[in-house]
Amino acid sequence: MFKSLNLAEEIELLKQLELEKSYLFYGNLRLRAKRTLFLAEASEQGWRAAGAYLQGMPFHAFTFCLIEETGSYSVKGMLEQFRMRLKVKEGEQREGVLTAVESCVARLEIPHALERKTMLLMKLTSADRLLPRGESFLVEEDRGGAVEQLANKVGMLSFRAEEVREMPHIALSSQSGELTAMAGFHVYEDDFVEIGNIGTAAEYRKRGLGMQITSDICRIGLQKSPNVYLFVFAENEAAIRVYERLGFTTVERYAFVTFLW
Repeated sequence: MFKSLNLAEEIELLKQLELEKSYLFYGNLRLRAKRTLFLAEASEQGWRAAGAYLQGMPFHAFTFCLIEETGSYSVKGMLEQFRMRLKVKEGEQREGVLTAVESCVARLEIPHALERKTMLLMKLTSADRLLPRGESFLVEEDRGGAVEQLANKVGMLSFRAEEVREMPHIALSSQSGELTAMAGFHVYEDDFVEIGNIGTAAEYRKRGLGMQITSDICRIGLQKSPNVYLFVFAENEAAIRVYERLGFTTVERYAFVTFLW
């Protein structure tokens, strides 16, 4: 039996989740509930699994958590429920992304999977390795358009213009005033922050701007919370080396699965 979660059930489920092992699902429950459709499947023994669809993303974003401790789980039935509740037309196929901790995805049966990548959840554990304060500046509202242009130029997968208005973002610029690098947040809360929207224009790479802008946004994050996280694709070895040099450590591995639903 599939059902939507009421507020009491969302709170109860949140209590069962560990942040680093259910990072995206936890964030959706804790911070993005108004933008998220939650579903759960229950059996006579209790809940089996829960799924979440995050609205407002540039792609169809799903995450799942398994409540049953053992066994495999097919997401097909829950995806059909999401299609119905999101009013997807009969016969229409869409490309979606399912992201969850690798140990969870290993137990999921995902129909029509197209591609799988690994993402690393990293945490800042040695802040003393950050670079000294650089020349970055807070992005004001009138520079929002320039930031969006840089984000598109860099090809940021999860960029949302709303985040620039809702959370601090910083940038570096050339002598002519052109934005050369940027960084910001996906989460900016007292219990944890997640830095993101980090990128450098192609013509300004290999000049240390990435290390500098990352250090500067981390310092802003540390003023908000001692727990600073980021996500990076495992294939991006150059970025991982930068983050490790700045004091980040991998705390969990996530699967990023593209599929048709």
